[in-house]
Amino acid sequence: MIRFSRRPSRALVLFLLVCAPLSFAQNKSKTDLATLERNIRAEMNFLASDALQGRGSATNFERIAAEYIGSQFRQFGLEPAADPDASGAPGFVQRVPLQTLKFTEPPTLCATAGGQTQTWQYGRDLLTYFLRSTQAAGELQVINADESPAKGAFALVRLAADADRQKRQDVLRRARAASAAGVLFLETEANKQARASGTSRVPDLPGRGMESTAAGFVALTLSQSVFDALAAMPAGTKVEFSGPSQVSDSGATWNAVGVLRGSDKESQEAIFLSAHLDHLGVSDASTGDTIFNGADDDASGCVSVLELARALAAGPRPKRTIYFVCFGSEERGGLGAQYFVSHSPVPLEKTIADLNFEMLGRPDSKVPADTLWFTGFERSNLGPELARRGVRLVADPHPEQNFFQRSDNYTLALRGVVAHTVSSFGLHTDYHRVSDEASKIDFAFMTQSINSMIEPVRWLANSSFRPAWEPGKAPTR
Repeated sequence: MIRFSRRPSRALVLFLLVCAPLSFAQNKSKTDLATLERNIRAEMNFLASDALQGRGSATNFERIAAEYIGSQFRQFGLEPAADPDASGAPGFVQRVPLQTLKFTEPPTLCATAGGQTQTWQYGRDLLTYFLRSTQAAGELQVINADESPAKGAFALVRLAADADRQKRQDVLRRARAASAAGVLFLETEANKQARASGTSRVPDLPGRGMESTAAGFVALTLSQSVFDALAAMPAGTKVEFSGPSQVSDSGATWNAVGVLRGSDKESQEAIFLSAHLDHLGVSDASTGDTIFNGADDDASGCVSVLELARALAAGPRPKRTIYFVCFGSEERGGLGAQYFVSHSPVPLEKTIADLNFEMLGRPDSKVPADTLWFTGFERSNLGPELARRGVRLVADPHPEQNFFQRSDNYTLALRGVVAHTVSSFGLHTDYHRVSDEASKIDFAFMTQSINSMIEPVRWLANSSFRPAWEPGKAPTR
């Protein structure tokens, strides 16, 4: 028996502390669980490295990103929640089968007005710029490049032939957000040369998910004569793009999924923390930098999910279950998210919320310092409640950009889940360009931002609070 004096020595106190039960040592402080900048840098510098070749949607490089994220989930102590691995045990990577739609003959564009129909053919009169369907139809609407078309319209856009790619992308974004049927551009000189060469292949659509519910949408480039003919037709002219097609299997895209099981009766309820792991791959440019590294879009979101997984798994087990998900093929229309939702591991009515993370790598000058913003802030009570719980979170300062509808949160929101995106994107000019590299990331800002989310997310996972849409604010198709 060890006898203690009334006042034990410092050496004895130190001995007792070192030999304390493990449960005491595991009672970690909030500081111990904080995200470290070095971890953020390590994850970012891999995901956005040239080695991953831009993590192109449905490519093997996207799969490598998914496998890396899955391996991190395993290391942090999450449980696998995806497809079986080589041993037959559940894994961390989910394979999402894709299909390809292929035209079997050159498609046509038709315009009907006053009982008269004019028809133009792919390769001879027009080329495709962007395809999400083998057919689209709507009423002709002539608009300027800075305008949004009406829902269901086929928009003929007044945009100079030499306008840069970003301006065309802006037009497409607004048109898709407005649920237009399609967009018609005047062809560029490069389009004209490709068409005149007579070598244009009949186009294939990019892979789509088996459960794809994305609305049909097309963008075409027209010869000057076709553009002028349509511009002279009256508003309301019926425009239709179509062609015979066939469906075939076409590879896969990849999700990474890990789960932190809840500890209480509330464990049947779940929270999703999500981001997208794909980007644009490699440019077809023949010179210069050709890799779309996608550091801010959306390696920053994946890193946020990873670091939240690290912190939450290291602390006390939450009452509610938390799924950590990085989706594939967001850039192709949210294919990974659509599959995950259609095969949700938990009933959607038991899904409390989805917090999606997209483009948090740099601060936005339109909001106060060290502040994040929340898409659709006014649509539900989730954003205000998280802000009240300590996140420096404000409404999206760019409502004209329709960001609420432009990320994977929207797939869940359309199914009734209260789902929003957390971001700090300040409309920087590196968006969807090869210059979106890790060297542009503000790592101190990212570290502070992720740390600000840990305790509010932990609170959500341990509370009885159930977010709800504000009256009349739930999204509908």
